[in-house]
Amino acid sequence: MSGTTLQSKDQIDPIIHRGYLEELADAYAPASLDRRSPFLSPLFSNLSGFPPTLIQVGSAETLLADATRFAEAAAIADVATTLEVWPDMIHAWPLWNGGLTDARLALRSAGQFIKHRLSDLVP
Repeated sequence: MSGTTLQSKDQIDPIIHRGYLEELADAYAPASLDRRSPFLSPLFSNLSGFPPTLIQVGSAETLLADATRFAEAAAIADVATTLEVWPDMIHAWPLWNGGLTDARLALRSAGQFIKHRLSDLVP
C-alpha cells in the first residue's frame, strides 16, 4: 500500500482505492503495529525459499506499483518470478472471465504456469 500508482491510477481503477485499503489494513492489523513488518507484508520479508511465483496485475490498477515492487523483491531473492502486466486491466479483472477475453487469457496463463511448475515436481 505504498506504491505510487495508488494515487496515479486512483481515477482509473473503480475497485481499489487508498481509503478502502486503509480500512482493510486497520481491520487486519491495528495502526500501532509497524505495517512494514515482515509478519504483515511479504514485500518486507525475506523471500528466499519462496516457491515460483506468478504475479498478474493490470496496468490500470492502483496496486500496479506494489505488484512490480514485489516481483522485483522476489527476483532479487532468487525466486523464479513471472510478472505479467495486462494492458488496460483493472484490479481483479480475471473475475469477469465470462465476458472478458483478457480475463480468460489471464486464467489460461495462470493454469499454464501451475501446470508447468507441477510438471517440474513430477518425474
